[in-house]
Amino acid sequence: MKRCWTFLCIGLLILSAASTASAKWTEIKTADLKAKMDGGNILVINPLSSIEYNNLHIEGSVNITIPALKTKLPADKGKPLAFYCLGRK
Repeated sequence: MKRCWTFLCIGLLILSAASTASAKWTEIKTADLKAKMDGGNILVINPLSSIEYNNLHIEGSVNITIPALKTKLPADKGKPLAFYCLGRK
């Protein structure tokens, strides 16, 4: 798990689903994201391909590819979403 965190971008973005009209993005630190995940207060999404997700992902995150975002996002619009990727390759 530590290796996974090491390879991820330090800057993680959160999109608050409740404010989709204004599309507010907020950058948070890894430790803050982990605390939110531990509390069940956020859904962490990896939008990369299933191959990339299976090779390296944050435990507890879900894989919703970019083309599937319109149809697979959760119905609960009040729960914050965090999107992350592996950064530059």
